[in-house]
Amino acid sequence: MSPKKSRSSGTLSKQKQLRQIIFEEDRTIDQGSDLGIILVMMGLLFWFLAGVGQVSGESFGRQMPVELGRVPEQPVSIDDYVLNAGDSLLIIVKGSFSYSYPTRITPTGQLVIMLPSSRRMTTFGQTFGEVSLVNLEAVGYMEVVDVAVKKARKQVAEAFRDFIRPVEIDFVLIGARLCKINVLGDVQWPGSYLVTPFMRVEDGIDLAGGITSMGSVSNISLVRRSGDTLRVNLRRYREDGELNANPPLSDGDIIYVPKMELFVLLRGAVFAKEAVDEPGIQLVFLTDTLSRQFNAEHWLEFEPGERVCDFLESRAVLIPQSDLAHCYIQRGDERIFFDMQEYLATGQGENTQLEHGDIVTVPRSERFVYMTGELRKPGPVIYNEALTLNQYLGHAGGFSSTANLGAIRVIYPDGRTRRAHPDIQLEPGAMIFVPRKPLYEVRDWVGLAASALGLVAVILAFGE
Repeated sequence: MSPKKSRSSGTLSKQKQLRQIIFEEDRTIDQGSDLGIILVMMGLLFWFLAGVGQVSGESFGRQMPVELGRVPEQPVSIDDYVLNAGDSLLIIVKGSFSYSYPTRITPTGQLVIMLPSSRRMTTFGQTFGEVSLVNLEAVGYMEVVDVAVKKARKQVAEAFRDFIRPVEIDFVLIGARLCKINVLGDVQWPGSYLVTPFMRVEDGIDLAGGITSMGSVSNISLVRRSGDTLRVNLRRYREDGELNANPPLSDGDIIYVPKMELFVLLRGAVFAKEAVDEPGIQLVFLTDTLSRQFNAEHWLEFEPGERVCDFLESRAVLIPQSDLAHCYIQRGDERIFFDMQEYLATGQGENTQLEHGDIVTVPRSERFVYMTGELRKPGPVIYNEALTLNQYLGHAGGFSSTANLGAIRVIYPDGRTRRAHPDIQLEPGAMIFVPRKPLYEVRDWVGLAASALGLVAVILAFGE
């Protein structure tokens, strides 16, 4: 073989080996790419199955899931339960032969009647042995809409008598339906919600975010699908535990929460029971208020004829700083005082009837007399009924050089203002105010005016 031919064959061999190596690398890369794609697809599958890849409800707005496991306060009598579309039942048939089958009332309100069948049970052309009693066949239906179970038993038994005699029918409620209701008026999120027949009016209102600060709690309207309207007073349910005051919901109900018609403003060292939901939070809140000035304001509804002491006892939480002996109602320019402490102790005392727009104030129990104004050390001084005005001023370090001693005032907690004198009677919470004296006294202004007139006279004389 010539060197030239040998050289060419070696070159071809090297090219072939190079092509083989490139092919193997391409195949390895392709296999790696396919494996990577498979891993990515599996990752995406697990991602979506785990729910990570699903869009959260918050992206599209508020989601209010129904608590399907919610049960009533006590077991409901099956005889009184009203059947409707969506209820899941176990039908128990007792007669010449007995059997049972689960079913659900269709959205159109139809209950399917099923009987044992002599036909072979087949699925996709495959036969599953001989006939047995579990092989059931639908033979008809009947309408069951807004019918109590006690009445439905008789109606369904009458339908079965066309096929089986004698026969008795019984029901077992497997799952309750979902009802669509509307919550309107003064609630946080008016709209439509899904509930179960075991949920009550307050549950429906809670789904809508609760009643607003100006919504009525005692004058709620519950409009049934039949057109009947019930007045719901949730105050009786919340305060007295009357379960009948919080009726159960049903299909198509409309809950309407109007604005308060009669309300008062509760303020001072007190807050409404509705302001704190959880007892633990309430205790923390009360402890926090002990060390600071606290002045709450709450708009609260009251019922016609309700009196102030009864109102505070049922609706308010009185904190340790509350001065119960000096409570008052501000009604226009009139101030009506009442002693809540005596009422709680004896059940007697002034108990004024509330009027729309009243301001009920529970003042803070003060332990200080406050010093302010042109003093060397202004601030609070612990109240001591034996101390005089001058002694309180001495605790404040005396007057500054700019104090107007002839215009000292004492301002009492109820707003009264008196000119100070050495024998004035002070009260806890009173404020002693020492104002700043004017830049010039009256005689100084008179002197300045006389000097100005003299100057004008001199100017006029020279001008002539």
